[in-house]
Parts: sequence; structure tokens; C-alpha cells
Amino acid sequence: MRVAQERRGSSRIDKVFPVLVFSEEVGEQWCVARNISETGMFIEMPEPLPLRTKVIIRFQMPGDEAAICAIARIQNHYYLQYAGSDGLRALTGAGLRFLRFVPEIGAPVPEDRLH
Repeated sequence: MRVAQERRGSSRIDKVFPVLVFSEEVGEQWCVARNISETGMFIEMPEPLPLRTKVIIRFQMPGDEAAICAIARIQNHYYLQYAGSDGLRALTGAGLRFLRFVPEIGAPVPEDRLH
């Protein structure tokens, strides 16, 4: 029996948290992130955007006022069915690859970073 080799370059943290996704195609929409790594994240979306679509992702760490913003690309689509306690359930989503992190739009620059 052959075991599939792990292709991920970094480990993932399973954590459910809200993210604000912006794209030129549909504007802003709230989605649910299901896991995150240093290279990307999986987000639950009712209708995933087309592959290779660039989006801006905004999310906050609990208890922190500053948001994290990243430009990402829709890398994969996922359509999952699984058994829940109340029967068959389904989930759709997208795998995002982070392209770069950017300052939050409109956020003040901390004084220790001013030149």
C-alpha cells in the first residue's frame, strides 16, 4: 500500500475565525476561515470566486485592535460532504495563497515606525 506524501510546505493551525474578503468582482463579504498557515488559509464561502482571483483578506487576532491584511489568490476550490450528528452536511470553500501582507487601509502608523 502506498502512502500519499504531504505536499504542504508549512504546518496548518486549525482555528475557526471570521475574515472579511474583498474582491473587485463581488465587493466585501464575510467568510469563515477554517485553518491558516504562513503561506495561506482555507475559507468557507457559499460560492467560491474563480480560480486565480486576487482578493484582500482582513482579519484580527482576538483581543487585538489592529487587523492583519493580506493580498491573496484563490488557489483551489473545495466542495466537501461529511456526516454530522444531524445527517449529511456540505461545505464549500476556497484555498487561498498569500501573496503579500499589506498595512491596514486607514490605520494610523505607530509612532515608533515614523522616521
